[in-house]
Amino acid sequence: MGSTTRTIKILVCDDHEMFTQSLAFTLDAEDDLDVCATATSIEAAKLLFDRSPDVAIIDVRLVGEDGTALVRWITDNHPSCRTVVLTAFESDETFLSAYEAGAGAFVIKSTSCDHLISVIRDLVAGYQLITPEYAEAAKVRISNRQLNRFEQLSASDQKLIALIAQGLPDRQIAAEMHLSLQTIRNRVSRLLHLFELTNRTQLALFASQHGS
Repeated sequence: MGSTTRTIKILVCDDHEMFTQSLAFTLDAEDDLDVCATATSIEAAKLLFDRSPDVAIIDVRLVGEDGTALVRWITDNHPSCRTVVLTAFESDETFLSAYEAGAGAFVIKSTSCDHLISVIRDLVAGYQLITPEYAEAAKVRISNRQLNRFEQLSASDQKLIALIAQGLPDRQIAAEMHLSLQTIRNRVSRLLHLFELTNRTQLALFASQHGS
């Protein structure tokens, strides 16, 4: 009687060719796993979905690209394909980004291949390995770190954030604080980097949440 074990088709998207080849070799050695495609970029990976992978393993940091963008595209366009986000460094921010993009699992590259193989099988079996509870815990840790950073700011920086929260433009803030316009812009850029935010609106929201 022939085996009835289902073969799980896997796509690997990682810009390190040696790692990709090694991972593909290891996964292909399993009777129920088949690496049907590999890619080094998001666009290249998208073109390979005619092979109908069951699982996509995606490096979160591709050259010049954010791997979670591919996760989001798969979630929207190929929801039957489960996604595993790979990362070299554990980070609450990266974990949360992966969760919000729809990833099914989040795996550190230094983990064992046996663990990754178990994750792949669990995802195909229907398990969601990134849970809302884990995501909420990550949000709390991020918020606590941001609060600590905020409390350590100088009074001048806290005033700057408060003025941003009031909706004042940079030129008016510069006049209010008796600083040059370029100084204000430089400090805003520094604060965005410090709190890992991308724009003034997020900084204003952050200020309102912390009572500025």
